[in-house]
Amino acid sequence: MKKSQVYKKYIICFFLILGMQKSYCQNIIETHFKALMQHDVKAIADGYANDAQIFSPNWDGAKTGKEGAAEAYKRYFASTPDLTYKVNNTINAGSNVIVEYVVSGALSNPEAGTPDYMKGKKYTLNYCAIFTIKNGKIAKETDYFDQVAFLKQVGFFDQH
Repeated sequence: MKKSQVYKKYIICFFLILGMQKSYCQNIIETHFKALMQHDVKAIADGYANDAQIFSPNWDGAKTGKEGAAEAYKRYFASTPDLTYKVNNTINAGSNVIVEYVVSGALSNPEAGTPDYMKGKKYTLNYCAIFTIKNGKIAKETDYFDQVAFLKQVGFFDQH
């Protein structure tokens, strides 16, 4: 067999493996968003590695592992029981997946310390999340959204 034929076979195998990894990571993220849409905290938490790092502008530092994910999503779903998710775009890059999505809901049950004027306010936010997948689990998630847009929608600037 000629070297060029061997190289072609290696290249074909490389792209087949890359395509399988892309599909594998995509499936993990699709499962994650399905659990988000169903408010299934257990399924959400099970999708994260035990030592996963989760970053959001909503809190200082990282939430860690399944427990950190469960804590964060329990709070989100408790404060906004009608929270919905709509995925607009997914970009696969090896073991990383970037997802652009929209969240919507009404802040029906604000947490303690939240100003009264925010209660019942509806909001819609564009999010971007970067996920890193390792060993079939989400190992890292970094979320981005416009906090000023959130504050505008819940009446913060009407009060200040």
